[in-house]
Amino acid sequence: MAQGRNRIYFAIAFLISSIPALFAIYALQDNLTFLSTILFALSFISMGLSTFLFLGYKTVKHGTPMIFTLLATISRWLAPFTRYLSRTTVIGPIFSMVIRSCFFLGFMVLLMSDHLVRAMLRCLVGRHPSKRNYSITNAMDPRIELFDDSIPRTKHLENSELFKQRKQLRMTDEHNGPESRELTSLLKRPKYSVPLAYTLSVASKLVYEDVEVIKYELKKAGFDVDSTFRPIAYKNICAFITEKDDDILLVFRGTNPLNIQNYLTNITMNMTNVISSWGPMGRVHKGFWKAMGEPKKRQTTTDEGNSTNNDQTTPRSTTEGPILKIELINTSVYRTIVSAIQGLGKIIKFVSTNLFHHVKEPIDSTWIGPDTDIRSNSMYTQAEEHILALIQRNEEENTKRDRRRSGLSHGSTTTTSKKKKRLFITGHSLGGAMGTIFLAKMLQSKSPLLEHFAGLYTYGQPKIGDAEFSKVFSPHMTSKIFHHVYNNDIIPRTPTMWNYYTPPGTLVYIDSAFNITIYPPNPYTNEPVPVRQISFLHLSGLLNRYVIRRLPRENKVRILFRIIFPFFLNDHFPSEYTESLRHGTVNWVIMGAGGLEGGSEEQQQSVKKRGSVHRRYSIVDVQD
Repeated sequence: MAQGRNRIYFAIAFLISSIPALFAIYALQDNLTFLSTILFALSFISMGLSTFLFLGYKTVKHGTPMIFTLLATISRWLAPFTRYLSRTTVIGPIFSMVIRSCFFLGFMVLLMSDHLVRAMLRCLVGRHPSKRNYSITNAMDPRIELFDDSIPRTKHLENSELFKQRKQLRMTDEHNGPESRELTSLLKRPKYSVPLAYTLSVASKLVYEDVEVIKYELKKAGFDVDSTFRPIAYKNICAFITEKDDDILLVFRGTNPLNIQNYLTNITMNMTNVISSWGPMGRVHKGFWKAMGEPKKRQTTTDEGNSTNNDQTTPRSTTEGPILKIELINTSVYRTIVSAIQGLGKIIKFVSTNLFHHVKEPIDSTWIGPDTDIRSNSMYTQAEEHILALIQRNEEENTKRDRRRSGLSHGSTTTTSKKKKRLFITGHSLGGAMGTIFLAKMLQSKSPLLEHFAGLYTYGQPKIGDAEFSKVFSPHMTSKIFHHVYNNDIIPRTPTMWNYYTPPGTLVYIDSAFNITIYPPNPYTNEPVPVRQISFLHLSGLLNRYVIRRLPRENKVRILFRIIFPFFLNDHFPSEYTESLRHGTVNWVIMGAGGLEGGSEEQQQSVKKRGSVHRRYSIVDVQD
């Protein structure tokens, strides 16, 4: 039986590989030598690739048990040796230091490779106007336009009265049952805007670039870079804050493809319990939660009215980091020698301790610069303090403006209405996960930023917590939380173990034709809607007709990446989200009371045909 299947496989492979050869023979008859050479080469490559895949499959199939046995044997032999090393006081630490040093060298080599790859890509995509090279992530689509006035607004979604009219149409539809009508009555208008989602997706794409590129593009878009922009970093997590027209943006960077520490953060998938002063918040991804760092302890007021800090034992740190001060005294020969020896001891201790710390936990300081301490102050503390400072400065300016206006109007107390600052949080991939973690820490610590929170927009973010964590955010907050999933993007569907659940808030699903569907959470349980599983039985990637139509607009790097990487990784790139939001349209708002999957083809067909599934959900058409 196996021999028969092998013959069928090679027969099909031979037939497919022969097609370019047949066209090559036809081209030779017309003296198209160059074209026929390419076709013959393509035929040989196709046959060789088929043979390679067959041999690889057979090797894995028959060699896997042997490899597992070999690994088990090696593990059994090494177990006594590793136990002995762990108990020694000298050899074990030295061996551990050697391994850490090798990891550190690999870490540094990959970071330097990042600059080398950027320089190579410059030959294909050129340089940014700021004279910096584009990042690997954005080389496939270096266009960075934070605002696009050609993107139409969805009137029946953004206008409350028009959305209410569409709900009424849904209520009076004779095809709907009582369950569907009840769900429709509970459906609240999602506070979603496609132009805003597009702008934040471009910001999530921009954060992958160097700081100088970010500042250049933000200035070009009209952001107040000089007085509000601040790049922040904590170990290997990066973000920036900026402001325009009373809107504050907090943008987290996703995974740097050549930063090992980012991958270690991603794969630390064991879960940790989150407890707040008002109760448990569920379990979350330990790597993400730890990467954000802890909030600074807030001051409390005593009975006498004095404020005390709950974290008095923690030394105060600055962005410059710890500074070593050495005092040398030359009043006598004795004092000169003693102070010099003491100073030398401090230098040796400072160098050895900090070098060991950097080798033990290497960090990427290239993004924010080597002169800034990115170990002491947590990401959350830095971001919260800077945003609160921007809000406070705005309030002080409003107060001064009101006083001047009051004096000019001879004591009149009439003042113009003050516009409240709005905070938007966004990020792609790992950056989206960090944005959700930041909001969770705001909720846990009862941050004053909560009253300014206006929206969390994430793109291709992974799962970060269990079902309890996904439901802990109030309906008022979830109406402003939108996690986008493009087609078959694999990252939002992972991890699949340890009771990980879909992220909190509203699912925004975008298919390959750039049709956008919004799925609010379950109105009874506040459970978010999960996205469908990856479809491997449909034409995807370079075989998808919508992707094929877009190929002429894409550059060489993007097409190369489409060939190299599988379709479910290509769907994860930030350029897919920016393009889909630039050219996409919102068609439906679908809400259910369980059993709903975002992007399910069966449910999509039910929407069009008004089938039985159609009666179990509230489906509001918001197409203009």
